[in-house]
Amino acid sequence: MIDFKENIELLEKVILNFILMDDNNETLIRPKNVEALDIREVIPKMKTQYFNNDDLGNIFKVVKNYYKEYHKVPSKTEIRQLLNLASYEISDEHFDTLLSVNLGEYNYEFLTKYTKSFILIKNLNSSIIDILSFLKTTEISPENVNIITDQVRTKLNTNLNVSFSNAESGLNFFNAVDHVQVSKIGTPTGFPFLDKTQGGGWNPKTLVVFQGRPKVGKSMVLSNIAARAFMTGCQTGVATLELSDTKYMKRLGSNILNIQSNHYNDITSADRTQLIEAKIEQFKQSGSNPGELWIKEFATGSATAVDIENYFLKVQESTGQHMQIIIVDYINLMRPMREQGNTYEKIKVISEELRAVAQRNEWTIITATQIKRDAVDDQNIGMSDIAESFGLVHTVDSLYGLMRGPMEKRIKIKVIANRDEGYTESFKMYRMNYDFSRLVEETDPASEYYSDDDDISAIEDDLRLQYANVQPKPQLTIAPTIKQFGEHSDILENL
Repeated sequence: MIDFKENIELLEKVILNFILMDDNNETLIRPKNVEALDIREVIPKMKTQYFNNDDLGNIFKVVKNYYKEYHKVPSKTEIRQLLNLASYEISDEHFDTLLSVNLGEYNYEFLTKYTKSFILIKNLNSSIIDILSFLKTTEISPENVNIITDQVRTKLNTNLNVSFSNAESGLNFFNAVDHVQVSKIGTPTGFPFLDKTQGGGWNPKTLVVFQGRPKVGKSMVLSNIAARAFMTGCQTGVATLELSDTKYMKRLGSNILNIQSNHYNDITSADRTQLIEAKIEQFKQSGSNPGELWIKEFATGSATAVDIENYFLKVQESTGQHMQIIIVDYINLMRPMREQGNTYEKIKVISEELRAVAQRNEWTIITATQIKRDAVDDQNIGMSDIAESFGLVHTVDSLYGLMRGPMEKRIKIKVIANRDEGYTESFKMYRMNYDFSRLVEETDPASEYYSDDDDISAIEDDLRLQYANVQPKPQLTIAPTIKQFGEHSDILENL
């Protein structure tokens, strides 16, 4: 193993030679299970100042300039000539020493690992220096410290977001294979209606939003989605900005472990532990195969999309499990990474930042938002009823409406917008069981409607058939004679 501090010169030599390696080099074999490191992705990310050895830095500098112009790595002979033209004085003997590393002594996985790590740590050092310089030359006061903190966080996040994805990983229009559509099975939601309207389940890299009036049940819907996702085997995270983490755990525990909500408050600490442990064990023995479920409380108005991202990335790192579903309760209580002049821009920016987090981590992020005041009493809300920003509609992958009467224990969930799957205006009715903080799908056929479903065509065909088979009832016909019109019969005769 090469130490980054003690053996940095050796590491720099190895990495530079690896970058200059001929694709046909037979001394280094890449295992099939190890992804190739595309030099076209590596060279642009490296900088001359990353090399402590000035000679290695100068060699890389001419290599990078050559690569920019010709889109290929120069040969050793070309490098020697480029160094001479640039007046870099490196003796032939020293030049041969620097570029004579036997890569056959290293396996491919080792070289790719250390090349990536070298770039990341050098990039980190460079970013820290830039930030320190920024802080030393910036006037900081209580009035702007929040803005400065966000700027530093953004700089770090941007600079450290280094991707080594192969340039060939994109799709080529002229490659027929790239036109084949991947089947969207999705992660099961636990709700047949949501499975159907989401094309099989929650899809990674997407942002799903539920909108409704205050107290309509947004948190109850989101907690049920978290519970069902967890019970179907998903690694699930909840970021709560409204309810405390203990209250959220109470809702989830009541739902999943089948404990009445009011019992959480009545049981003493010792008894509660024993009861919960027994219920958890019973749940484990029920044959279900749950995932993991994590709840994190963020102060209202304090958390940005990156704060939420960083927390659940740490959860991923500590558990070794990739998060799949992230519930954010809810978007209006978040803070944008950049200060915005009005509420419209605020919600638009937050939604864009959340979707970016979902995309780069391959998560499904599910959240909720408020509707406008003048739409509070509406029982059929649409996309124009979003409270602060229509920009959210342009960002989300799916938008659902939540509707119910003030005293009603049923809630209607309707598809308002769906980027890929359709089913717009489809809906499903749910009963709200407050004792167990649970949503229950109603089974009555009249409680659901699918606008883009093949079943609708079948229903229409059945109705047409029934209509065709109905026998018409006898009609009472009146056929008056002209004489029955009395004194006006002569007028009718002349018509």
